[in-house]
Amino acid sequence: MLKRIRCDKFNQKEIVFHEGLNAVIGDDLASNSIGKSTLLMIIDFVFGGKEYIKTNRDAIEQLGHHEFQFEFEFKGENLYFSRSTNSYLFVNRCDSDYQVQGQINLEDYHKLLQNKYQCELDGLGFRAIVGRYFRIYGKENLNEHKPIQYFEKESYSKSILALVKLFNKYSTIKTYEEQIATLGEEKKILVSAAKRDLIPTVSKTAFSQNNKKIISLSQQLEQVKKDIVSASTDITALISEEILQLRKEKSSLIVKRNILSSRLQRIQANLQNKGANLKFELEQFALYFPDFNVEQAKNVDAFHDKLTSILRSELQSAEKDLRSQILELNAQINQIEARITEKLNIRDAPKIAVEKVVDLAAQIKQLTVENGYFTRAQDIEKNLKTATSDLAALKERVLDDICNQVNTKMYELNKEIYGESRRAPTLNIHGDRYSFSTYGDTGTGTAFANLITFDLALLDLTCLPAVAHDLPLLKNIENPAMEKIIFLYAASKKQIFIAIDKIHSYDPEAASVVESHGVIQLSKNKTLFIKNWKNTQTI
Repeated sequence: MLKRIRCDKFNQKEIVFHEGLNAVIGDDLASNSIGKSTLLMIIDFVFGGKEYIKTNRDAIEQLGHHEFQFEFEFKGENLYFSRSTNSYLFVNRCDSDYQVQGQINLEDYHKLLQNKYQCELDGLGFRAIVGRYFRIYGKENLNEHKPIQYFEKESYSKSILALVKLFNKYSTIKTYEEQIATLGEEKKILVSAAKRDLIPTVSKTAFSQNNKKIISLSQQLEQVKKDIVSASTDITALISEEILQLRKEKSSLIVKRNILSSRLQRIQANLQNKGANLKFELEQFALYFPDFNVEQAKNVDAFHDKLTSILRSELQSAEKDLRSQILELNAQINQIEARITEKLNIRDAPKIAVEKVVDLAAQIKQLTVENGYFTRAQDIEKNLKTATSDLAALKERVLDDICNQVNTKMYELNKEIYGESRRAPTLNIHGDRYSFSTYGDTGTGTAFANLITFDLALLDLTCLPAVAHDLPLLKNIENPAMEKIIFLYAASKKQIFIAIDKIHSYDPEAASVVESHGVIQLSKNKTLFIKNWKNTQTI
């Protein structure tokens, strides 16, 4: 809870708060411009609001930028902060002497308070919880007929959604909303793709015709498969025999190629004239056979060299012819190898059957894909309709439950305020519209009393940590009713901040309760700030 606020621009330098009712008390003259609403707005500022900067510009102009130091207590843990009007988007974390220890941005400050107040709700930030029910002059949430409206132009649907979130009933609704959003996006994508001819547009008639074609083509495909299976044994035997014959032909060609390659090598050797050097070998041979005619052998070798030179052109021609024959044999061998590979690849089915299977499968796939788009579009439309209907029914149950809880609690509170003599206000929500009133009673005082009753009901039923009620809400309520409301304020365990004056116009017991819960008393002679610029007087 909020424990204190300090500011060097205050006449009363420190304002201490407590559990339950905290009253900012004006004088019995109902003096204006003394700081009652301003202090409530400062409390809102301490709770992370920004309206003080806009609605109290005159205070900043007259006093200059100023800083508020404040303390919260949560289960025995004391937290100290400061926040200045010239850097209001940040909050300083301080020690107990308000020496700055660090700085956080306003969003993180909101999260911190939301965590400490244990009011973390799905999709609802701290300011949307608290700021909505800090009803202070200068804000836009004082319309007594629209109790859940945060600002003047907020739509009914957004106000209702915030109430649902405050009652922590949004999670289930959120699941349906996300599902509907996803389905809507899928539908949009399909429609867009069809318009751009990225996917086929299939009508209900075309869908039915495609189904008939799929059945017919599937039957043809099954028949082809059966034919392939029944012929597989004969096909395997036939292909195996053909492969054996091809391998024999390949072997014969390889033998021929090897013979020609050998001849080619001999001719190439002769062309290169790589005859052996016989001189040394002949001389060694003569050592063992003295009668051997070495000179005659040398003449024969020389003759052979001369003969080789003469026949070179014939050898070159023979080399070319052999190369050509070998190339031809290689080509024939490669062709046979290709045929063997082909036979092995189609061992399980005739080529024409394979092509038929592929063609039928392709047609079936194309028709199935076309029908798939139609089926998906139909499913999306059906699921959208179902989800939308389920969401509407869920919202109705949730809203009925919330209205029942609020109306029951307001009935109890109204009974304490008015007894059995006056009808209790009722909240009715239908779809995206709601109404809030007391049947048969359109009086201004009743309307504002109803608004206070509504806030007290929410304070009791939800995690809403605090409310603030400014004087414009209270002053139109007749005294007997206001006196009862004061006792309800005082009985609350959560903090309630009010601005009130002319307390001695109420009965002594009610006035005493207000005084005992007062945090500051203001008057023309004791304004909130040290300077009263309305009277151009410094105090």
